[in-house]
Amino acid sequence: MRVHGGASGGQLTSLVLALSCAQPLCASFSLGLETPLSTRQIIGGQELKLARNHERILTFDTKEFPLSELVADALKCKPDELDQLHTREPEEFTTERCKIRSGNANTRASLRRIELLRRGLTGAWKRSLQKRTWENEYLPRIVRDVVGREVMPEQERLIYQRSPMLRFHVAWPLAEDEAAYDCGVPPTGGRNPGTLAGLHTDADYGHPSGEVNFFLPVNPDTFGTNSLYVEGDAMRGDFEPFELKYGEIMLWNGNSCRHCSPRNISSRTRISFDFRVMPGSDWVDPPKKKGYFQLGGYYADALEERRK
Repeated sequence: MRVHGGASGGQLTSLVLALSCAQPLCASFSLGLETPLSTRQIIGGQELKLARNHERILTFDTKEFPLSELVADALKCKPDELDQLHTREPEEFTTERCKIRSGNANTRASLRRIELLRRGLTGAWKRSLQKRTWENEYLPRIVRDVVGREVMPEQERLIYQRSPMLRFHVAWPLAEDEAAYDCGVPPTGGRNPGTLAGLHTDADYGHPSGEVNFFLPVNPDTFGTNSLYVEGDAMRGDFEPFELKYGEIMLWNGNSCRHCSPRNISSRTRISFDFRVMPGSDWVDPPKKKGYFQLGGYYADALEERRK
């Protein structure tokens, strides 16, 4: 089941908010769904539906925010070629070398190529002028006009991650001799070769509990192992991939719900922005010059310009 945002202004003003994760999304702000996303689970031969209340799909105008074209320009390709970037050679983007010690000789060679390509694509994006356009123009507008309008309309401040990552989950389909590869989610062997992100929560890395996560792919669609796997509630273990199309953003709770990106064994590379927003009502100034998550450093206020 897919739940979309897009309520009218009057509906948003009266929106009642609540979350199902064991740890609340924010201290005083939360999101409610009249019809929650769900997953199916077989228990004792009976199929049960479990709510995934921390997830909601928002939409944005791809003409107003041409993010696919922006990223493609930075990588010198066409938008419809983004999910096929795994067919490019690492030397097109980097001269870096990479040592791989795990796996057999064939696996090491393939993994070395995948890791170098991922690093090269990431470096090309970080060096591009398009990255500045994303951070200085499109991102604060998406926070104000999409996130703020849809789920935080009463907030006087919208605290957001000012320089979020653009992630490249490079496709690495299974070879014929890899039939025994651990494709479980999460992988039972831990961080297996090809994993983009091992199993974790954002709280594990010290992120404030008030953050709300947003997953925005710029390739045509995300599904299966090319996506991000997230559990429906903290420690519930019912991992499912986000299934989105370009023009959609998934709101979710990465602070307490575990998530991971195992090896992408599909034939499509996934490229996505992952950013975080905190409602101003939940912001607490940390001790000055202490900690990484500072306003004016890691965070900015998307509504600051309007108050000037």
